Amino acid sequence: MEAILYLIPFISSVFSMMTENDMPEILCKCFNEKADSITTMPADLILYTCVNKYLAETWLERYQPPRLTDPETINWLKSLGRKVKGQEDNIRTKRQAVRRVRREIRTLTDAQRGRFIRAVQQLKTRRIGRTNRYDALASAHEGNALGSAHGGPNFPSWHREYLKLFEAALQEIDNQVTLPYFDSRLDYNLRDPRESNFWARSFMGDHRGVVSNGPFRFWRQRNGAYLERNGGASGSMISPRGVTNVLSRRRNIDILSPWANGRYGLENYHNAVHMWVGGTMLGINTAPGDPVFFLHHCFIDYVWEVFRQRQRRQRPRVDPERDYPFDSRAPRSQTPNRIMDNLGTGKRNIDGYNNDYTDQYYRYASSPRTCRQCRTNRYPNLRCGDLQRGLCSAKTRPVSESRAKTFRNTIKNTDLGITKTFSSTITDNRKTTTRKRRSTGDWIVYENFLEEKKVSEIRRMKRSTNSTRNSTKERTTDTNNMDSSMQNSFLLDGVPDIKRWVFIPVKIVHRRPSGLLFGSKVIKNKNIVDRVDVYSYNNYMNYTDEEQQSAYSHSFTSGSGADKVYVQVDGMSYNGKYVDYSIVDSRLPVSESVAFVAVKNPKLNSSISYISAYDSHGRICRPYCQSYESYGPNSNQDRQCSGVVNLTEEEPRMYGDDIGEVTQLLYKSGKGKGFTRSDENVFLSFYCDFHEIPWGNC
Repeated sequence: MEAILYLIPFISSVFSMMTENDMPEILCKCFNEKADSITTMPADLILYTCVNKYLAETWLERYQPPRLTDPETINWLKSLGRKVKGQEDNIRTKRQAVRRVRREIRTLTDAQRGRFIRAVQQLKTRRIGRTNRYDALASAHEGNALGSAHGGPNFPSWHREYLKLFEAALQEIDNQVTLPYFDSRLDYNLRDPRESNFWARSFMGDHRGVVSNGPFRFWRQRNGAYLERNGGASGSMISPRGVTNVLSRRRNIDILSPWANGRYGLENYHNAVHMWVGGTMLGINTAPGDPVFFLHHCFIDYVWEVFRQRQRRQRPRVDPERDYPFDSRAPRSQTPNRIMDNLGTGKRNIDGYNNDYTDQYYRYASSPRTCRQCRTNRYPNLRCGDLQRGLCSAKTRPVSESRAKTFRNTIKNTDLGITKTFSSTITDNRKTTTRKRRSTGDWIVYENFLEEKKVSEIRRMKRSTNSTRNSTKERTTDTNNMDSSMQNSFLLDGVPDIKRWVFIPVKIVHRRPSGLLFGSKVIKNKNIVDRVDVYSYNNYMNYTDEEQQSAYSHSFTSGSGADKVYVQVDGMSYNGKYVDYSIVDSRLPVSESVAFVAVKNPKLNSSISYISAYDSHGRICRPYCQSYESYGPNSNQDRQCSGVVNLTEEEPRMYGDDIGEVTQLLYKSGKGKGFTRSDENVFLSFYCDFHEIPWGNC
């Protein structure tokens, strides 16, 4: 704590526009329960888990989309449930049931994949009541299901039944279609998962911003918001080692929340992919609006099924139908005999553990794992991987679709006063600056080097991209996370409209993480000084202590030192989410920047938000609020706070209706004068040093 005090500014102002609120008990309790996990699990995953837990348990306190009550929609959903039950009954009466085979989407033929995609498209275009069939099914993931289908033993069972309903809806359109799964291990094994063919136009379409190519381009959700993605901003694809860790356990209590250790938790790995895709997939209530949701959950179901088969085969055998864990720590809505929410099939939570799903109805084709299994002549969309030799990976999408190839954007929006067209076809085919590997945690990859004492002995120096842990070849990429911006839906209480939001400034103070090594060598007495660079050559600031927080192993810092700190807003008195970032310089002992994030316009009514910050490696920053202490009228000091802020209409005005207006709160300039920044209107700051538990005692 003492090391950071010198960073705290003293500013004078009285703040009536923005005040701090206490952190809700549910959120605080969740953070404290998981505080010990930040050394083994990236803290932004803990943030995602706990925020969603709070939003799920308090969903009635905020706006929720109106339930679909028109008779036509209700009757269709009920008929879908009856169809599934009828299929089950018919299968049980036959001695030789023909099970559907669910396969990894990259192993399908072009014709099979085309049929699946067309069926999904037709679900979206076929009207039913006041909506369409796809959105009607997506709405089942709202309301009570937010709490009863997540964070407990009902997570795999509810989603197993949900996938079955979705598959039945597809088969009403095309009876030859079976739901495929998205094995994200194949993407993890690429140098840059963002270049996977999964995001090609012939598969799911782009992962950057509003989806504007591929089969689901310009899709809208039921509330009118566009389908959007922010691929690779945070989170991770699932590593092969992660699946191995889950399968190493024997009982569901060892892999399911709230009991599982972070590295064995099936739902934790599931969460990481939601975060990686971002956008529509990031919100627990909006996620099914992206078809990727169903393919991702199908893979989670695949992993769970492999786990269940091992329970039945290995000694001592475990009966997977009876292995439904439940005690006082589990949500009460997930008791075994409670009816599953929103699905209309009459199934109990524990019924999702029934063996009939895969004994009678469908089975999974194994995902190709080794290079021999994914040879090109058999699976043309797969190849031998980049990171772990001998294992499969997806192929990259065509160069013509690469994000780095060209940039063209046309904006015509008279509401915003923008009419000019921007166009650029500038292409630089050279490789980008080399990047430093950020192996500060093993939650996703579970490499043993973090678990060995030798790491601290060598001060865990980050390797440049021309070296590796075991050889002279390191994972590299021609792109990094600095080449894309963030897309937000501006969805607030069911209406996507930027005019319902206002912007506030948030200050970021970032300390250089320990162990980084850049290419600016120090030459002293004619010799190169080892293990330092010119920016770290400072006895006071060159920290060698290990950070307490772990990070994603499959993440990098640019060789230029440029890095991102994301600031996330979650509505507490409203239903809305906003994420943006600020750029910091990881070379410097301390760098400072400002992010502008949106919160609910207080003119609409109560605007209470939980604001958090984390870097691109998954580590959380500590929030500080300005407070008017007893040091006199000109001596305000930051103090650590909850990050829960209440914005009001009172003066002085501490927000802007747009980025330009809020910028004027910080920078004053007169004619012929330079810009000078004043922080008197910055209520919230984040200190990113990663040495302390970011939530403290809430």
